[in-house]
Amino acid sequence: MYITKEHLKTGMILARDIILNERNLSYVLLTRGQPLNARYINKILFHDIPGVFIENDAFDDMVFEEEIDRRLESKALASIRSLHYELEKNGNSISFNSIDHFSAIIDDLISDILSKRKLTDNILEFKNHDEYTYQHCLNVANLSITTGIAMGLKNRPLHALGMAALLHDIGKTAIPTEILNKPAALTAEEFELMKTHPIVAVDILKNYVSKDILEGIKFHHERPDGSGYPYGRTSDNIPFYSKIISISDVYHALNSERAYRKMCFPSEIMEYLMGNAGAHFDYDILKVFLKNVVAFPVGTFVKLSNGKLGVVIKNYIENNMRPKIRVVNPDNTVGEDIDLLNDYQYMNVTVVDMGYKYVDIDFGKIKKPKTPPKK
Repeated sequence: MYITKEHLKTGMILARDIILNERNLSYVLLTRGQPLNARYINKILFHDIPGVFIENDAFDDMVFEEEIDRRLESKALASIRSLHYELEKNGNSISFNSIDHFSAIIDDLISDILSKRKLTDNILEFKNHDEYTYQHCLNVANLSITTGIAMGLKNRPLHALGMAALLHDIGKTAIPTEILNKPAALTAEEFELMKTHPIVAVDILKNYVSKDILEGIKFHHERPDGSGYPYGRTSDNIPFYSKIISISDVYHALNSERAYRKMCFPSEIMEYLMGNAGAHFDYDILKVFLKNVVAFPVGTFVKLSNGKLGVVIKNYIENNMRPKIRVVNPDNTVGEDIDLLNDYQYMNVTVVDMGYKYVDIDFGKIKKPKTPPKK
């Protein structure tokens, strides 16, 4: 089950490796099966990891699928990182070879997504604060391609969308690091500089990629109500690719721990996106996007409208708002499984919030009851 960093205690045992990516290397910070102690918990906090998965026999039937194939993720992050270094070294000049690498990555990512046919963000991934820029590009591409597939894109248009998404923030190489990583609100002058990054990206890439890819990048911060940048375009004048990337960009940004704010859970982000539908995000695209990401990832602790607390053990592609929940009783034992999608008796029960803030229990000691609960 997924435990936020505030609830970590010594003696808890990791259920998944914590893998970090730094400077062309992927390495294991802590391994599956490792009991946590004060030093290891401090490592988790130091790397700004918002939470980890811990072992518990009461949830040993939960299935965790990697969001992106590990080898593909490592290859993609290395390529993104290398391109950034190339731009920094050569004064925003790149080679066709680098673009070819990105194109191959998009082909692999599309194949990976098509082969899985599953909900996106069904598991909370560990995100390395130091590698945020690179991981952000990859995850925005993943989310955008998933949405494009759901909207019927194929072949060249899907590939172009993926390229635009993977390269959407490349212009930030021209923004000073102290502004990108500033742990407070930007000044008006700093924000004006930040708003130039889509234009810089187009200037870097104009001789290397197609016009539709360039436009997808250039306008990904525009908003249907005209409140975006760099040109304040309104809905009819914003390219289709840009509208998809815009939603994916905001979703992943809010789902990541940053120096100036905490990570938001998917359900909180979905509420934010829905609250800004039509104004900041294209309504029709957002409807498709929200059907393909889960509100409550497997392993997360939630509160139900009937007052019960429990852990999400399964999500359904048919309805991502109606997961299967394993109840956690007040005596720290697990109770029945509540299937919000398929059990008629629970049709009026909903997930109302994440459950972490309602209790202060030792999640590592939740146990099975002597009498097996109803499944």
